[in-house]
Amino acid sequence: MKKERASPQASHDATSSPEAPELPTEKALVLQLTRETGPSLEPFAGRVEHIASGRRLRFGDFAAFRAAVTRLLAETMRSSEVGRGE
Repeated sequence: MKKERASPQASHDATSSPEAPELPTEKALVLQLTRETGPSLEPFAGRVEHIASGRRLRFGDFAAFRAAVTRLLAETMRSSEVGRGE
């Protein structure tokens, strides 16, 4: 039997709706770390790929990784708004 998880957020943001999937495919990403990155995640370097668009960005540390994910998701949101005519 599958257990339901409690949502980590008590409130939903403006993009949430009851019928929206918890893990939308347009927010799916792949993290690929360099061969030098070990179990301690030092150094934390590699690339992140947005699955739906195929867009990839490289990063050299955790701050750059966060920036890359932020950029990829922002670009995705902008392009979906343009597609809806907003």
